[in-house]
Amino acid sequence: MKAISSTDADRWRAVLGRDAHADGTFFYSVETTGIFCRPSCPSRRPRRENVRFHLTAAAAQRDGFRACRRCRPTEAGLQLRHAALVEAACRAIDAGDAPPTLGALADAAGMSRFHFHRIFRKVAGVTPRAYAAAARGRRVRKELGRTATVTEAIYGAGFNSSGRFYAATDALLGMTPT
Repeated sequence: MKAISSTDADRWRAVLGRDAHADGTFFYSVETTGIFCRPSCPSRRPRRENVRFHLTAAAAQRDGFRACRRCRPTEAGLQLRHAALVEAACRAIDAGDAPPTLGALADAAGMSRFHFHRIFRKVAGVTPRAYAAAARGRRVRKELGRTATVTEAIYGAGFNSSGRFYAATDALLGMTPT
């Protein structure tokens, strides 16, 4: 986090600009609504005369304000929450023989399929399907080194048929499995 000046004018500029770098350095509350938010909250901007600034969320709560339900200032930041959801989805993909569907991953995260897909791609850098293919590639490489035959490795890695494995073998291994 970059340091935000301690003057109210600088804090107000951070609120007006919805500066995400200011998150965690201070919170602002709105007297007319009784709510406190992060500086980057996407809610409607309040009038300056109704705004008070607080160094901590606890200080805002002591002053009688409740946490905003939109930016959730008492919880971890949005990027951290998204990273945790994607990490849980990656663990679910890695754990099973057959990768879970996008709908199942999104339901577990409490999001729509489309929103979860965007979040996963933004955080992981690949789509859930590409991550699942890479996980299957890791499993097949591990199985090839561990088992006696290629067929055992194919089915041990979660492929449903040898045809699907051989069709994807160049992308997975970069060579023939033998």
